[in-house]
Amino acid sequence: MDFQSFEAKGKFGATTRIDEGLVQEALKSGDQQGASKILFQVLDRLSSAEPYPELDNLFVSVTLELATLCFVLGQNFNEVFKYLRLALAAAQRLGNRRSEALIKLHIGRIYYLGQRRKDAIKVFEEGKKIVDELGDEDIHMRAGEFLGLYYQMQGLFREAMAHYQHAVESFEIHLDNRLINPSAAMWMSYCEAYLGQFPQAFGRLDYYRRIATEHGNHGLATTLRAVLVIILLMIRKLRDASFHGPIALDQAIESGNVLAHYFALGACGEIQLYEGRPQKAREMWAESLAIAEQAGIIRQYASPNVLEMLYEFHRLGLDPIPQFTFHGEAERVLSEPNLHLRGVALRLRAMDKSLTGVDLSGIEKDLETSADYLIQCGDPIQLGKTWLELSRLRLRQNDLSQARAMARKAWENFYGYGDVFYPDDLRHLLESNAHLLFTTSRDEFPNRFMEILEDLLPTYDTSQLITRFITATNKFFGAERGGLFWFGKKNRREAPVLRAACNLTQQETLSGTFRANFTYIFKSYRENKPVVSRLADSGQDGVKALLCFPLELDGEIRGVLYHDNSYLEDCFDFLNGDKLNPISSYLSNFITRVWRIKRKLEETTASESGSIIHVESSDAPRIVSQSKIMESVLSQADRIAKFDSTVLLLGETGVGKELMAQRIHRMSARQDAPLVVVDMTTIPDTLVESELFGHEKGSFTGADRQKKGRLEMAHKGTLFIDELGEISKNIQVKLLRAIQEKTFVRVGGTRPITADFRLIAATNRDLSHEVKLGNFREDLYYRLSTFPLIIPPLRERAEDIVLLARHFLKRFSAKYGCLEHELSDAHETMLRNYSWPGNIRELINIMERAVILSTGQKMELNIPGENRETSISLTADTPTLDELQRRYIQHIIEKAGGKISGPGGAAEILGMRRTSLYSRMKKLGLR
Repeated sequence: MDFQSFEAKGKFGATTRIDEGLVQEALKSGDQQGASKILFQVLDRLSSAEPYPELDNLFVSVTLELATLCFVLGQNFNEVFKYLRLALAAAQRLGNRRSEALIKLHIGRIYYLGQRRKDAIKVFEEGKKIVDELGDEDIHMRAGEFLGLYYQMQGLFREAMAHYQHAVESFEIHLDNRLINPSAAMWMSYCEAYLGQFPQAFGRLDYYRRIATEHGNHGLATTLRAVLVIILLMIRKLRDASFHGPIALDQAIESGNVLAHYFALGACGEIQLYEGRPQKAREMWAESLAIAEQAGIIRQYASPNVLEMLYEFHRLGLDPIPQFTFHGEAERVLSEPNLHLRGVALRLRAMDKSLTGVDLSGIEKDLETSADYLIQCGDPIQLGKTWLELSRLRLRQNDLSQARAMARKAWENFYGYGDVFYPDDLRHLLESNAHLLFTTSRDEFPNRFMEILEDLLPTYDTSQLITRFITATNKFFGAERGGLFWFGKKNRREAPVLRAACNLTQQETLSGTFRANFTYIFKSYRENKPVVSRLADSGQDGVKALLCFPLELDGEIRGVLYHDNSYLEDCFDFLNGDKLNPISSYLSNFITRVWRIKRKLEETTASESGSIIHVESSDAPRIVSQSKIMESVLSQADRIAKFDSTVLLLGETGVGKELMAQRIHRMSARQDAPLVVVDMTTIPDTLVESELFGHEKGSFTGADRQKKGRLEMAHKGTLFIDELGEISKNIQVKLLRAIQEKTFVRVGGTRPITADFRLIAATNRDLSHEVKLGNFREDLYYRLSTFPLIIPPLRERAEDIVLLARHFLKRFSAKYGCLEHELSDAHETMLRNYSWPGNIRELINIMERAVILSTGQKMELNIPGENRETSISLTADTPTLDELQRRYIQHIIEKAGGKISGPGGAAEILGMRRTSLYSRMKKLGLR
C-alpha cells in the first residue's frame, strides 16, 4: 500500500495522504480494527470517483491490504468482497497481472469460506495460472498460502505443504512491516494434523500464536488458538482442549473475531459431545453456524471431526440442525473435490447403512473407496478408522483372516494413538502380543531414523541443512519444537547459542519460562549423556516432556540437540537406555559430517575468492609487538572483541589492519564461525554490489548461476571489509541498510535474506574529511564509528622494528630452508633510521628479499634511500625495476596526498585503473 505514489488533485488527495498517516499509526499501535475502518473509508471514497490509472493503482493496493487485514481480524468478509470485485476490474484495466492474480486468489478464499467450493476452485485455478505464467519468486511467495489452500481443499495435503512452507517463511520475514501469508501457519497445521504429525501441528500453532501476540496481531493469535483446540480434539486431548477452548472463545467475542468465534464455539460444542452432553453440543454448533453466516462464513469446515459429530447427532436421534444435517453434508461433500472429506463421508455412510444390516455390497464398496481416497490424501488416523470398519465387515462376512489383517493395519496406522481410537470390541482380533506392535515398529526406528537423516545430505547449503536436521528430528521424535544449542570452546558455564531451531526462537530461550529447561540442557552437555524427562509440575501451558542429546565434534562435546512437547507427556517414553546411546552417537556423527561439508565448502569458496579465513590454528599469523603504543591498542582491541558492535580500523596502508581484524574475531564469541574478508581494492566497481550481496541467476550478463555474497557467507561470523572508503555512495546506502537490519536482497532478487554478522571495517582514508567532501555518507560513517581503533604506523613503533625484522627473518628462513642469519648492529641501525612508508608490509617484503638474495654467511639487506624528491634520487643507487616502480608509485601517492582513486588520485595521475594500481602496490609491498 503506497499512498505517497498517488498524486490526487486538491482536497481529495490531501485527505488520502492524511488517511495513510492514520493507518500507519493505527498499525504501529496494534489497532488493526482502527486501521481496517480507515481503509474501508478510503475505499468507499475512491470507489465513488471516476477511475483513472493513478486512482486504480491505489484502489488495488488498498484493497489487497484490507483483504489481508480482514482475514487477520476474522471479520467483514462480505464487505471486503465487493471491493475485491471492483479492484479486479481496476487491475484488469491497468493490465496489472500480478495484482489480478492476487485479487483472484483472495476472492477464491472468500468463496471457500462461503460454501462456494466449486467457484473457489475455478477462481483459484485462474489465479494460479497467472502466477505460473509470471513465474518469479516474489509472486510465488505472495501467493503461497492461497496455492496451499487450493491443494488442501482437494485433500492433497503433501502438495499443499510445499506452498505453505514457503508462505510461513515469508510471513516471518515481512512481519515487521506488512502482513504477507498470515493464514499459512493455520492451514499448514491442519495439513500436518491430517498427515498424522500432531506434535508438529501443535508446535507450529503455539509458535506462530506467540509471534502474532508479540507483534500485536491479536486477532490472528486468537484464530490460531481456536484452531489449536480443533486439532487437540482430533486426538481427544480433552483436558488441553478444555483449557484453551474457553480462552479462545472469550478472546474472539471480545475482539469481534467472527472466524475465531465460529471455530472456538464449535470446538467447545465438540468437547460437550465427548463429555456426554450431545444436546448441549448440538445447541452450541447451531449457534456457531448462525454467528458465522452473518459474516459470510457459511458451514465452512476442514476437520473430519465435524462430519463425525453430525453422524453422532444423527445416530443418537437428535433434531437435525437446519440446513446442516448429516445426510445433507455427506451428499454435498461427495459432490465436491475434497478427497479427504469424501473418504470420511463414505465411511460414515457405510456405518449408517450397516445399522440397517442391509446392502453389504454397497457398504463394502463405500469402505473400499473410502480407503482409496484416504490413502491418496495420507491421513493415517482416518484411514485406520476405515480399516476398522472393513474389519467389522469381514467379520460379518465370516472372513476372520481378513478381519484380523484389517485390525492389525488399523492398529499400526494409529501409531501411538491406539488407546484413543482402537475400540474394545475389536481387540480380540489382535494377536496376543498386539500391544507390542507399536513398540516393535519403534524398535526398528534407528534404521529408519538414519535413512531420514541421510536423505538430508544432498543439499550443500549447510545453514539450511542444519535447520532441516532440526525439523526432521523434531518430526521423528514426535516433538513440538526443538533446537541445536551450541557451546563455546572457552567457558563451559556460558549460556549456549541457539544455532538452528524449529518452532523456537532465541528470545523464547531467554524467557523465565524456559530457564528451567536449561538445567537439562547443561546436564546433558556436562555429563555427556542423553536426557529424557517428564515434567509433571509444568502447569497447563508448560512443557510436559523434554529430550536432550549431547553432540560431539572432533572429540569434544560442543552442542546439545533439544526437543520438547507441551501436550503429550509420554511422547518420548519409547526412548529407553538401549536406544538412547546409539542415537546420540549417530547424531554426533551426522553433525560432524555437516561441519566437514561446511568447512569443505568454505575452503572451496575461499580458493575461488580468497575471502574466508579460519583463525583457530596455532600457526595462524599473530601480531608481534613490545611497544607501549601498540600494547595499548591491542588491549583496547581485546576489550572491544567481547562485544558484538561494529569496529572501524584506521591506519596507513600496511599497518596490519587485517591481522587486527583476525585477532578481534578470534577473541569474540563468533570465533567458531568464519571470518569473511572483502578487499575492496581488488573488486571492479561494476561487481562490488554482486560481491557484497550476491546475485540471482540471470540478473545480469554472465550471471549463469546463483551466487552468495560475502554478507551471506559471513552469517554467524565476522565480515571484514578492507578499504571501505573505496565503496561508491549508491552501494553505501545498501550497505548501511544491511548493517542496521541484517537483511538485504541479492542483485536481481526479491526475497529478503537475513545474515547475522559482525562487521569490522578498515580504511586508510580520513573518513570524516571524505564526509565533508561529500564522498562518504555521514550516517554510514557514524554507524561505523562505534568503536574506532587507530593502528599506529611502524615509524611510531620504534621498539618493534627490529623485533619484527627478526621475526620475519626467522619465518622466511624456515620457509625457504635457508640459513638463519643474524642482524648486525649496522642492519639494526638501518632498520631504525628508515621511515617505513609501506609499514609492516614493506618490512615483510624487504626481509623476504634479504633471505632469498643472501648467500653464505653474508646477508644482503637492501633498504631504500629516503630522499625521493627528484627523479635523480629515484635512480641514484641503481635500483631494480621493481624497486624503481615501488619508489615512483610511493612518490605519486604522497604527491596525491594519499588519495588513490577519484579525481586527482594516484590512479588518475599514473593513468591506471584503481584495481590495477592496488594490485601492483600489493605485489611491490606497498599494500
